[in-house]
Amino acid sequence: MDIASRTNGEGNRRALLIGGVGYGIICGLTFPLMISNTFLREMSLSHGAGDSFGALFFLAYAAAMLALALWHLVGRKPLPRASLVVALGAVLLGNGLMLLRYLSIIEGGWSYAIVTGLSIGFGLAVAELGWMEKLVTMGKADGTLLPRMVSLAYLVGGTAAAFIFLATGPVELTFALLTVLISGALLTRTPNVADEPPSHAPSRSDNVNLVKAISYLAVFSFVFGAVSQMVETSSHSITVIEIQATASIIGAALIFLAASLGRKRIVPISDLYGLLFPVVAGALIALPFITTPWVHGIASVLIFAAFYLSGMNVRIIVSQLCRGDRISLWVYLGCALGVGSLLVIAGVAFGAAVLSQGSPETALALIALISLFILALNPILAHRIEQRASVGADTGDSATAAVPTTQAAENAVEGFAREHSLTARESEVLLLLCQGRTRTYIADELGLSPNTVKGYIRNVYQKSGSVDKQDLLDRVELFRERR
Repeated sequence: MDIASRTNGEGNRRALLIGGVGYGIICGLTFPLMISNTFLREMSLSHGAGDSFGALFFLAYAAAMLALALWHLVGRKPLPRASLVVALGAVLLGNGLMLLRYLSIIEGGWSYAIVTGLSIGFGLAVAELGWMEKLVTMGKADGTLLPRMVSLAYLVGGTAAAFIFLATGPVELTFALLTVLISGALLTRTPNVADEPPSHAPSRSDNVNLVKAISYLAVFSFVFGAVSQMVETSSHSITVIEIQATASIIGAALIFLAASLGRKRIVPISDLYGLLFPVVAGALIALPFITTPWVHGIASVLIFAAFYLSGMNVRIIVSQLCRGDRISLWVYLGCALGVGSLLVIAGVAFGAAVLSQGSPETALALIALISLFILALNPILAHRIEQRASVGADTGDSATAAVPTTQAAENAVEGFAREHSLTARESEVLLLLCQGRTRTYIADELGLSPNTVKGYIRNVYQKSGSVDKQDLLDRVELFRERR
């Protein structure tokens, strides 16, 4: 039995590895849409689309994300399994048209720009959500693997984006075509997503965390877009924005991968924001006044890395909170990425508009000031959301928070503890948590200090892949119902 379990686990890890690389290829085609010079110039409204139309790709990508979220919210039915193949075909078509246009085989113009932009933008949106759905489904058995696979995807994506920026002309487009074909080949080697009924409806605390995750990504998205204009126009920048952005993608992926290997779970939303806020705030304050090129580059990379770290974290948070509900995954993740993409565009447009009005020094200071204000305002709004959500929850928590303490429920808790490799002491803490006991009560009952109990609770969260106490109780209850 152990050998069979080990074999299944190794097979699942291989499938996740393949899925991570396949998803990373899609990321590698998406990243250049939001950091290319063409996109930034067009959003500055300095010229029409013409033969270069980078903004159309990203606009189509953002609109497709929101449309997919709305379609799943209203229809409550997942897309057919063939939709991922169709999406990759659309990306292949768009890049093929670009190659033909570059070789002067077909003509350009608005019709060509719209068809190509819609094909690639829509195809990448569907492919990204489809690959995430596959990763989540394959990673349900072990919640520690998904953060590592998303980190791997960003690492692969950052490397692919760097190659696309370094290559030119037909080499760049041929590479894009090959990567799409490789992603399609990897798709055939991953297991099909089973049609399962929703296993979990997000709770009140889940919805609060989802709102916070989306709001934090939105803030960093706007700041990323606005600061990209500062980097693009600054005379103090030592490297072009593509190099700074790809370096931040790879750096963020390595940081997130190291964190997921060490902690074996995602960084809580509030903790991540608390870690990133002083870094980004300091960089925003200093950026308009930095004249040393290499220091200017470091500050820009730090801001960009915060954006990509929040993007990875929101993907993991949404995936874990939806817990097997495929429709909710498409709805929440589509909303998060769609809103984030639109705010990147809004940030770019805001930065371009400010820079076109006055002196560069005043414009840069204003961009930094507005970005810093939005960054500082978000935790206050998130705290208000938590307060409002807790108003109606306090009276019902005592009646609903605990798992029933029957003998069958205790057996289920023991089985849950064995499945997640909890120690004997961690199992005792879990059982008391499921009985609705507080940390102080558990400390007195077991003869431990509150800080020691806090450490045991943290270990239980990490090993079970839980985000908070309510999440843990939901997982135990779901395990008991399956048994």
